[in-house]
Amino acid sequence: MRKAKLLIVAMFALALLAVPAAADAKRRDRDHDGLPDRWEKRHDLSVHQKSAKKDPDKDGLNNKREFKRHTDPRDADTDNDGLDDGDEVHMGDDPCDDDTDNDGVEDGDELAGTVQSFDSATGVLTIALAGGGTQSGTVTDATRIECDDDAQLSAARDGGDDESGDDRDNSGPGSTSSGPGRDGDGDRGDDDGDDENEDESCTTADLTEGRVVHEAKIVTDSSGAVVFRKIELDE
Repeated sequence: MRKAKLLIVAMFALALLAVPAAADAKRRDRDHDGLPDRWEKRHDLSVHQKSAKKDPDKDGLNNKREFKRHTDPRDADTDNDGLDDGDEVHMGDDPCDDDTDNDGVEDGDELAGTVQSFDSATGVLTIALAGGGTQSGTVTDATRIECDDDAQLSAARDGGDDESGDDRDNSGPGSTSSGPGRDGDGDRGDDDGDDENEDESCTTADLTEGRVVHEAKIVTDSSGAVVFRKIELDE
């Protein structure tokens, strides 16, 4: 009986020692670049040379920002929606969610980019799309033009990632987003009236060259003309 008690005590002591050891292994960062070794190994990155500022998939996000965003540093388009991860972060979309606003249209199929030109005389707006190419259409009196500061706030929060010392593995219960690049260890309604004044109204005067277009919706009218139904600009 005494031997059994001693064995139980010994096993309990070993278990207590194993917990911090496992935690240390999870947080281990041999090259001190802010990226845990476990994460670097999973994505075939060096654990002996600093790689936080490198961008192997050339998507505009360095490895440190990929780690924080739960994206795949070896896949330029983690959620396979047609937009590179860096473009999505810039536009305020979630690079791990192919339909950030849950409107049934993948982010890559929505019109997002920057204003290339706007002719106030004809109302013709041309958007340089984030995924490449352009889209032109007419802005009418019925076009809803909104300014949304959510995307800029998101980008501002993300701006200091490169120098941050956060070396968590992003795998705990506090993580909520999901997608192919997710380190797994660890509604908006219809556009026709459910925004509930979340966005500030803008005008055609805000359609200046280079202005970021977070989202735009087009329709084809009875005459076959392409018309913008909604344009959402970054604040």
